[in-house]
Amino acid sequence: LQEKAVRSIINRENPLIMMPTGSGKSLCYQLPALMFHHRQKALTVVISPLQALMADQVADLEEIGLFFSTYINGNLTAQERRLRLEELRSGNKGLLYISPEQLRSMSIRALLEQRPPVLWVLDEAHCISQWGHDFRPDYCYVPKFIKELYERRQLPKPMLALLTATATQSVVEDIKKLFTEQD
Repeated sequence: LQEKAVRSIINRENPLIMMPTGSGKSLCYQLPALMFHHRQKALTVVISPLQALMADQVADLEEIGLFFSTYINGNLTAQERRLRLEELRSGNKGLLYISPEQLRSMSIRALLEQRPPVLWVLDEAHCISQWGHDFRPDYCYVPKFIKELYERRQLPKPMLALLTATATQSVVEDIKKLFTEQD
């Protein structure tokens, strides 16, 4: 299942990957992100709902000797944020974890204008439907942000992967609708 998911990302099929917790969903995008960064210094952005999850993902990669990822969130000091943004701008880091709210940050917007991601990942994609309309409306802003970024720069659409452990059929339809409205 992981191999099929990785292939569908690389083939630009924009998959909605539904796999149980602990089954290796993260590997489905981390492997392509590593490949894109290694081959072309390309950037992958992962939209994640939880700050602790971002830190854990980066720590897990570093534990196995992969130092190409970072995260940016509101818990960083100004100096930590500046250093991480510089690592991203210079191409030293190729996998960025952020929350949807960070897309409103001028420094993140400037980074993404300078270095548009080749792959966007929505981890815990059910949140865009379940939380996006009321509790965390910035989730609903993600598809619009992506569309406008690439149109402004006259770039082809990036690859997209949506991952979740659970989603009802109505959540799946809502997610599809949010992303197709931006086409």
